[in-house]
Amino acid sequence: MEELRFLAIEVYPEGSDELWFAYVAMQLQAVEDMLAAGVSYAGFCILDIEGQRSTASVIASLIDGGPQTRVVDCKELATQLAEESPRSEVEVVKLAAGEAVVRITPETVDLPGEMTDSGQPESVTIGKIAVFFPVPGQRQVCLFELSTPCMDDWNLYSELFFNIVNTVEVTGAPGGGSAPVPVHDGGVQPAAVSLAAVPEKVSPEPPSLELTKKLYWNSSRLLDALALRGRMEQNAQPFTVTCDACTGKGLHSSCSAQHDWRIEECDPASLPTALARLGAYLGDGGWSVEAPAEEETQTLRAAAGAGAFAEVAGYSVSVTGHLAERRLEVRLISPCVRSAPAPEGSTFG
Repeated sequence: MEELRFLAIEVYPEGSDELWFAYVAMQLQAVEDMLAAGVSYAGFCILDIEGQRSTASVIASLIDGGPQTRVVDCKELATQLAEESPRSEVEVVKLAAGEAVVRITPETVDLPGEMTDSGQPESVTIGKIAVFFPVPGQRQVCLFELSTPCMDDWNLYSELFFNIVNTVEVTGAPGGGSAPVPVHDGGVQPAAVSLAAVPEKVSPEPPSLELTKKLYWNSSRLLDALALRGRMEQNAQPFTVTCDACTGKGLHSSCSAQHDWRIEECDPASLPTALARLGAYLGDGGWSVEAPAEEETQTLRAAAGAGAFAEVAGYSVSVTGHLAERRLEVRLISPCVRSAPAPEGSTFG
């Protein structure tokens, strides 16, 4: 109760006791409804956007279909949601953790005069984004929903929410067992992003065929630019990894792929020249290049930003020449799928 009062004062700093009481009363009912619906997390944000106050709220819950329910199919779920909400936009999107169904709905709410800036009753349009993520291999659906009355800021919230739900990860053994989101007694509290226990060690897995082809294609371009003679390592297979940024956020499931390969028995005198040649090639292609220092072990690092060609944007590479060992090592990393934008043409993100 007291926490809701503090929230009311923060939302309406120039309000009166009557307004704050009305806000608390309204939110108490909302909290009761959320607890009854099994909501595991609820959040509210206040932003200052170019001097204007903007607000949005988010909720998250885990819906368990029960033992009689079969594994949820995204296409079937999208069809069902579209039939239930003919005024909504419904589509299937690809997230880092798998497919999800997005429902975007405008909802009109009548506010009493004491809740509006004008002091008069008003009708307000609230935009809602609901993301239904079927947990792979299980009979559960994670629901994430954002709502905002600030429709002028809709594009901002849509993009932010896409980036948030794109960090969801599912780890652990698949199956029909329960993977509950933690809750605390007595209130709606933050829930863990991971939907199951994270294993201590995750064996590297091969990336998709499409991504594997892209990694080989880019590695081939690097090899051509190096133009370095030596004995090429055989059977250097790409594998999936978790990027440093996601690891720093506590995420453990793979989000990108890596291709490591090397050239042995190189001419030491040729290694610096090959690195310089590669740096020039990458720079001409729009990569940001960090040139190697003139040492016994020289490492060139490069990242392909927005100014690079579309087929390499988001990739990074480090190339190390070991002069004494007559060896060159290459590490090519694909873009993080969690930081990728929503698909072109999508209404979400």
